[in-house]
Amino acid sequence: MNTMYERLLRSTEDLLYRVRIYDRNLTRSEEITQLDEAYGLMSTALLRSQGSDDHSMECFASRLQQVRLRLITMMEDLLHPA
Repeated sequence: MNTMYERLLRSTEDLLYRVRIYDRNLTRSEEITQLDEAYGLMSTALLRSQGSDDHSMECFASRLQQVRLRLITMMEDLLHPA
C-alpha cells in the first residue's frame, strides 16, 4: 500500500486516540464512537483493496480526511472551550 495511505490511516487512528483521551467529561463519546466505527470500516476496506483501484483508494482517502477534519475540530473544541 502507498505510504501516503498508510500515513493517513496512522494519523487518523492517533487523532481518534487523542480525542478519546481529551474527552474526559464524555461530552462527545457517542460521536467519537461513531467516528471510530467508521474509521474501522474504512481502514479495513482500504487494507483489503491494497491499491487495486486508484479511484476507490482516492475515495477512501477523501473519506478518511473528512473524519480527520471532524476529529481536529472536536479536539479544538475540547482543548479550547468557549
